Amino acid sequence: MFDWTALFSATALFYIVFGTFLGIIVGALPGLTATMAVALLVSLTYGLSPVNAIVVLVSVYLGGIYGGSRAAILLNVPGTPSSAATALDGFPLTRRGEGAKAGIIVTTFSALGGILGLIILILASPFLANFALKFGVWEYFWMAIFGIFMSSNLTSSRIYKGLIAGFMGMLISCVGLDPIHGFGRYTFGQTSLMGGISLVPAMIGLFGLAEAFEAIRNPLSHSREDSEQEQVPLFQLFVSSLKMLFKKPILFLRSGIVGTLIGALPGVGPDIASWVSYGLAKRSSKEKDKFGQGSYEGVIASETANNAATSGVFIPLLTLGIPGCAVSAVILGGIQLHGFRPGPTFFFENLSFIYFIVGVLFLTNIIMLIEGTFLTKIISKVLKVNIGIIMPVVIVLSVIGAYAVNLRNFNVGVMLVFGFLGIIMRQLKIPAAPMALGIILGPMADLSFRRGLLAKSYSVLPFFTRPISLVLILTIFMVTIGPNLLKLFRKIRLKRS
Repeated sequence: MFDWTALFSATALFYIVFGTFLGIIVGALPGLTATMAVALLVSLTYGLSPVNAIVVLVSVYLGGIYGGSRAAILLNVPGTPSSAATALDGFPLTRRGEGAKAGIIVTTFSALGGILGLIILILASPFLANFALKFGVWEYFWMAIFGIFMSSNLTSSRIYKGLIAGFMGMLISCVGLDPIHGFGRYTFGQTSLMGGISLVPAMIGLFGLAEAFEAIRNPLSHSREDSEQEQVPLFQLFVSSLKMLFKKPILFLRSGIVGTLIGALPGVGPDIASWVSYGLAKRSSKEKDKFGQGSYEGVIASETANNAATSGVFIPLLTLGIPGCAVSAVILGGIQLHGFRPGPTFFFENLSFIYFIVGVLFLTNIIMLIEGTFLTKIISKVLKVNIGIIMPVVIVLSVIGAYAVNLRNFNVGVMLVFGFLGIIMRQLKIPAAPMALGIILGPMADLSFRRGLLAKSYSVLPFFTRPISLVLILTIFMVTIGPNLLKLFRKIRLKRS
C-alpha cells in the first residue's frame, strides 16, 4: 500500500520547494526546457524513495512550464514552447513599464490555472479519459492542422504569412528518418540530418538568437517606459491580480477548462492549449485591438491554459497509461521505474497513489505561487541592465542550450541557421511562432495522416465524415474564413442600405 501521507514529510516538502525553484530557473533560461530537466533527473532519482522521486519530477515539470513565461515577458524569448503565446502581450507590457505587474498576474493565474485543472482532474477523469479515447488518427491530424491555423491567425494580421511559416515548420519536421518505413527524408546524403531537426535548437534560433541580434542592432526595440509600478509593493500587486480574477472570471474558467481538456488529449499538451485559449480570449474580448499590443486578457488566457494543461496531462497518464505530452512521457517512465504501472485499472488498484499525485500537484502550485511572487521583483531588475550586456549573455545561453540537447555541435549549427532565418522572417513580417508550432505538430500530422490512410485502404473519407473531425474542420473554417465572410456580408448590407 502506497503511503500518500509521506508527501507531508519535511523531506518531501523540501524537494517540492527545491524542485519548483529549479524548474522555474530552467524554464526561464532559453533552450533549457522542462522536458530536458525532467529527462536528466529521471536517472538521478533512482536512489530516492518513490515519494521523493515523483515529487521532484512533477515539481520540476510544473515549475518549468511556468518559468518559461519569465523570459517571454522580459526579453520576448519564450523559455518553453508553451509560453510563445504569452510573449505576444507579455513583452509589450514590459516595454510599457508594467513588467512587474505582468509577472505577478502570470504567477497568480498560472498557479490558479493549475489548481483549476487539478479540480477538473479529480472530478472528470473517467469522462475525459473516455472522451480522449474517441480521438483516432483522423482527429489528431485535424487537431494539428487546427493548431497551425489558430497560431497563424493570431500572430499575423495577414493569415497567409502565418500559414507559410506554419507549413514550413511542418515541412522541416519531416527531415530525418521516415517513422513508418525507416528511410531518410530530405537528408541529402547528410548523416547528421538522419536524426531530424530538433525543436529546441530551432526554437532557440527563431526566438532567442533572432531577438538578441535584433536588440543589438536596434537597442530601442527593448527600451521601456519608466513606471511607478516598479516601486509598488509585491502584496499590492498580488491583490491587484486577484481583483483581475474577479473582473474576468469567465475568461479564467474558460481558459482553465480548455487547457485541461486539451491537456487530456494524448500527444497534444500545453503548447496547443495556450494558443487555443488565447484565440478564444481574443474572439470573445471587447478589446480585441489590444491583443498583441499588451493585453492582460491575452496573458491570462495563455498562462491559465498551459498550466491547467499540466494537470490535464495526468488524466490519460493515470487512467490509460498514455502520456499526454513529451515531458509526461518522461514522468511516466519515472513512475514505472519505481514500480507503478498506470493503466485502466490503476484508479481502483492504487487509489492512495492518485491522492498522492493530486497532493503533489496542489502543493507545487501553491509553492510556485509563493516563489514566483517573491522572484518577480528580482527578475524584473534584469531589465535595468544595459541591453548590450543582457543579449550577449542570451547568446551564450542559447549556444549552451542548443548543445546540451544531445551534446552535438550540429545542433549549434541548426540554431545559427534558424537564427538567421528568424531575422529574415522579421524583416518580411512573417511570425516565428507558427513555424515553431509546425515543427512540434508536424510529426503528429504526418504520422496521423498516413496511419489514417493505411487504416482505411487509402480512403480519405474518414478524415471528413467522422463527427469530431467534422467539428474540427468547421472550427478551422470559422477561424480562417468566417471573419472574412462576416466582413463581406456587412459590406453587402451597407451597400443595400
